[in-house]
Amino acid sequence: MTVPYWRLSGFYGLYFALIGCIMPFWGLYLQHQAFSAADIGFLLALFSSVRIVAPNIWAGLSHYTEKFIAPIQLMRFGGIMMLLCFIAVYWAIEFWHFAIIMLSYGFFWSAILPQYETLTLNHIKDDLDAYSDIRLWGSIGFILMVSLLGWIFDYISIQHLPAVMLALMLAIVVNGFCLPPSSSVKKVIDADISEPEPKKNKALKIGLISFLMINVLLQITHGPYYVFFSIYLQQLEYSNWMIGLFWSLGVLAEIIIFWKIAIFIQRWSLRQLVILSLALTALRWMVTAYFAEIAIVLILSQCLHAFSFGLLHVVSVKYIAIFFPGKQQLHGQALYSGLGFGLGGALGAFFAGAVWSAYGPTFVFTAAAIIALFALVIAYWGLPRENNVS
Repeated sequence: MTVPYWRLSGFYGLYFALIGCIMPFWGLYLQHQAFSAADIGFLLALFSSVRIVAPNIWAGLSHYTEKFIAPIQLMRFGGIMMLLCFIAVYWAIEFWHFAIIMLSYGFFWSAILPQYETLTLNHIKDDLDAYSDIRLWGSIGFILMVSLLGWIFDYISIQHLPAVMLALMLAIVVNGFCLPPSSSVKKVIDADISEPEPKKNKALKIGLISFLMINVLLQITHGPYYVFFSIYLQQLEYSNWMIGLFWSLGVLAEIIIFWKIAIFIQRWSLRQLVILSLALTALRWMVTAYFAEIAIVLILSQCLHAFSFGLLHVVSVKYIAIFFPGKQQLHGQALYSGLGFGLGGALGAFFAGAVWSAYGPTFVFTAAAIIALFALVIAYWGLPRENNVS
């Protein structure tokens, strides 16, 4: 049974609307709870660290239970448990309360996206244009939520953030039950794997290692942004509405990239796109470090999110299809999520929290720019010159 595009798009809209609560505002919420910068960085590092192992656990569970449990059932279970774990935030007071909640709901939250990504890619037969059309609804959901909350939190307390997040989690669960029990993920699991030619093995191994290293480093550079960007802007006396606007502008630029992705894919190799995006990522963090108080300059730097996340994510999805063909694709998604968003995100958040108070935002974002340039060097020497890894 095929899955209608609007259902896939609806999931992305809800899922990234939830991220629109976490990234810009969860740090501010924790600050409202009187946690220090180091505590906030550590808590968000814990939330990211669970994604190192959780996607692989869920991918393995999906593989070993495929004969009697459809993958969509595991996603539904993960969504329900995510919701139940997060409800405990209303009783959280101490640091360790929040740590347990973020670890537990993060574990089940990690069960959802990699399998949805695989379902979507199988349904559209790895058509990047179709993927971009579906995935951009995630960006739209993010923009709407960030803009709305940025305006609302200028009038009411950010203490109400968990209620919004719970409502979105419930909507994600309901959306999961709207998808058919027998999904096309099964076709990915049963697909044949063609063994790469011997002459391609070395390029594949070097390319895969480079690809994973680049994604870890990329997410390390985003750690200060995801954890402290909103706090940084608040310190610069921007209003919550303006903070929401800056986040929304970045994702709006991402939508444009998704919309026009064919222009880039057709004209340049995947390696060239990675190099370009990493160079612009380094520029973005340097501008954030030294010119964030100038609104127009910050607006322009936020538009570079189209490359530092949008284009790099689409290219990464294509690389996963190259490095993990057939039934390996689900495990490839889990590895990509676990090492990049998990390990990289955890290291970036922990690093930012550890040095933010002592050295300040200029030092932190400058360090992020240098790390992005190091990832660029790895991309130049390690990624395959051609998309077919010949």
